[in-house]
Amino acid sequence: MERSREEMRAERAVNSMRKVRNKKVIDKISYKSFRANRTRNVIAIIAIALTAMLFTTLFTVGIGTAENFQRQTMRQAGGDSHGVFKNITEEQYEKLSRHPLVKESADNRLVANTVENPEFLKRHMEIWYYPKNFYGHHFIEIIDGKAPEKAEEVLVDETSLKLLGMKVKAGQQITLLLKIREGQAPVERTFRISGVIRSDPALDVGFTVVSKAYLAEHQEELQYTYDQDTSPVGAIRMEIVFQNSQGIQKKLDKVARESGYSTKEGEKNYIASNANWAYISESTSGDPMTVAAIAGVGFLIVLTGYLIIYNIFQISVMKDIRFYGLLKTIGTTGKQIKKIIRRQALLLSTIGIPCGLFVGFFVGKAIVPMLLSHTIAGNSDPAVSMNPWIFVGATVFALVTVFISAGKPAKLAAKVSPVEAVRYTEGKRQAKKQKKTADGGKISRMAFSNLGRNKGKTVIVIVSLSLAIVLLNSIFTFTNAFDMDKYLANFVSSDFVIANAKYFNSEYSARKEELQESNLTESFIEACEEQEGFEKGGRIYAATDQVGVKISDYKIPKNMPVNENGELCWMWNGEKIPVTKLNEENYQTMYYGVDDFLFEKMEVYEGEKDLDVIKEKLATGNYLLYAVSTDDNGMVRKEDMVHHAGDKVTLSFPNGEEREVEILSVIKENYYGLSTRYSVIFPYYTTAEVFRKDLSEDYLMSYSFDVRDDREEAIQQFVKNYSEKTEPTMNYESKLKWSNEFESLKGMFTIIGCFLTFVVAVIGILNFINAILTSIVTRLRELAMLESIGMTKKQIIKMLTLEGIYYAGFTMISSLLIGMLMSVTILRVLTSQIWFMKYQFVIWPMLVTFPFLLVLGWLVPKAAYHFQGKKSMIEQLKNAD
Repeated sequence: MERSREEMRAERAVNSMRKVRNKKVIDKISYKSFRANRTRNVIAIIAIALTAMLFTTLFTVGIGTAENFQRQTMRQAGGDSHGVFKNITEEQYEKLSRHPLVKESADNRLVANTVENPEFLKRHMEIWYYPKNFYGHHFIEIIDGKAPEKAEEVLVDETSLKLLGMKVKAGQQITLLLKIREGQAPVERTFRISGVIRSDPALDVGFTVVSKAYLAEHQEELQYTYDQDTSPVGAIRMEIVFQNSQGIQKKLDKVARESGYSTKEGEKNYIASNANWAYISESTSGDPMTVAAIAGVGFLIVLTGYLIIYNIFQISVMKDIRFYGLLKTIGTTGKQIKKIIRRQALLLSTIGIPCGLFVGFFVGKAIVPMLLSHTIAGNSDPAVSMNPWIFVGATVFALVTVFISAGKPAKLAAKVSPVEAVRYTEGKRQAKKQKKTADGGKISRMAFSNLGRNKGKTVIVIVSLSLAIVLLNSIFTFTNAFDMDKYLANFVSSDFVIANAKYFNSEYSARKEELQESNLTESFIEACEEQEGFEKGGRIYAATDQVGVKISDYKIPKNMPVNENGELCWMWNGEKIPVTKLNEENYQTMYYGVDDFLFEKMEVYEGEKDLDVIKEKLATGNYLLYAVSTDDNGMVRKEDMVHHAGDKVTLSFPNGEEREVEILSVIKENYYGLSTRYSVIFPYYTTAEVFRKDLSEDYLMSYSFDVRDDREEAIQQFVKNYSEKTEPTMNYESKLKWSNEFESLKGMFTIIGCFLTFVVAVIGILNFINAILTSIVTRLRELAMLESIGMTKKQIIKMLTLEGIYYAGFTMISSLLIGMLMSVTILRVLTSQIWFMKYQFVIWPMLVTFPFLLVLGWLVPKAAYHFQGKKSMIEQLKNAD
């Protein structure tokens, strides 16, 4: 039906009336309404602050961790310059440094291949020349003295001075044994320490820095020879700083090409370069697991914040629905009512968000060191800067959450008609068909029916409370899956391993020419065996340059890669690398000899499994064990297998003997317990007796032993003192060390998880309190009417407490169902992806919380009615009207 002209004219008149300049009025109404809802405001501010705190913590942890990793990676890379040209001449340096893209550059040089002082065996030292203006780029901080100027002056780090037994002070004399180039005899040189630099706790290496004058004085020994012998000594390592860190490798290539050099390896004028891998902008993509974890936590925060903030505004709108109805009667539009509610949300945010930002930053700042303590970045002093993006990101996300949460309640208030608003009671809808029951007047049934009056609010409260319980149970399910046995099995085979310090620094080569300086001593073994509580142990011998596999007799398996020449290869970063040869006729092997004790630590994958048979056959010298590599979960990498049980190979020995042997068994590689700690293609094991007969007892690599449980800590203290004072070139590892690291890792996850659970639980409890409190306030007239027809206050309290207990009951049921479902699906899959975890079904954390939940359901409604129901029945009926 078409509207009459009069109706259209009237509507235009009303619209023109509503378009008056009423911004100040709307602001005033919004502010007055805001002040009138003090209880709502307090709860909303706490909720918004908690939401902002969670977002700030997430951003602080994310950005802080990224900053620390980048800073740490820069230290490991040698500095914060953007890129480097490696092993170039002075002429090339001059040419490259003149390119317009180069903002800063440095002609760094290594001036000795190694520093041979025995005090630096466990923490080796490097000696470099760095230009003084580039000290900052290499994190060189002089804590005493000044930069070197004369040829005999040097900077030395504080830890190296302590290892030499010297004071951390400038002005002293220091004598260093310098092996200038590989194969040359060490040269003894005495310097004056012009300055002391701060040691980097993250790097297990010392530094000595010489002056420009030193290069001039020793220019003969520092001649460029890289093109002849690939020695980096004397060659320039050109550090470059560009205007920014975008597209570093492209810039390096451009500088090289436009300076007349090639970027293609193999060409005559090729110059090697690479970008500093510390710069995040050079990364191609983030770790999917990390991204998923951050996204998951972010979603949890949004959901948690939404649940309470939405509920607060929803309940607030229902409580003030008559007020909004009255505003409508005087001409306020739905759009203006939405604006009033949004203004209130903004006012609450201006108070709550800054509080959350402040607390969240310091919480995140405390969490970052805990997270980094289990990474390489944790070895230094983690620092979190007040990065503006932390606060910008947290504020934006918190505001978005607030306005999404306030959107639906605002829409509800805008749509309600004046008549409906004035007659509104919580849960009132269109009339439904009356139910006739014999027990409808029972208090328990009335309480149960009240939960269904506003199903949306009831569901939100139950979900909010359940979320905290499910999260708590998930945290304990996750940490309970930490399996110490699986963790330790990857790192230790016995209680202790002792060896030369080079072995634990991954510098043990098992080569004949380095035996004198890198082998384990029998005196250390004897000292350990004499300790009370020692049970049994065994030696491991290793040689890598003595025994070979005859190439002509070896048949390459189909699973192994070969190059275009048909040579056996192994894969590295997608490239085929030819297997190392001992000589033209033999592949190089790693030949091990082990005592009987260590055969018990082996896990046979294929072939003979009886230890007695294995030892008996190996003793003949005609059999070997072959070790195949495994993944983190202990699964054999079948693609890396070069032998199967029963295969026969011909071994070549230094005395010219050639012996055909059979692979008796294939065992799983024990990287930390039974190897040199670097992978080879042909690792073979025989008995210690056969090894000594084939080679000699000089190749003693390590000794593993077990002790009584009650003496473990005492023996660890003995081994520690012995390796520090009696034989400083020796070192050790223990099961206790790895156990402590495991417990620390588990504790970190527990603490962070419990903190997150605590915040979510507080939000859930606030949501519950707010729902019960507002429910009572909006029903005061109804409760007064029930009292007027004979219901006592005691019965009213009983009805309200039963409502709270029903909330608790439904929360328990939903959390049990969701928690168990999440445990057997998501958590089972997640823990199966982590090698040191073993899924176990856990339910006790939920059961522990249930009594507290019932107490909460009983106590909150009782306390809320006590504070709200103090007025007489007559006063409540009058106020309601």
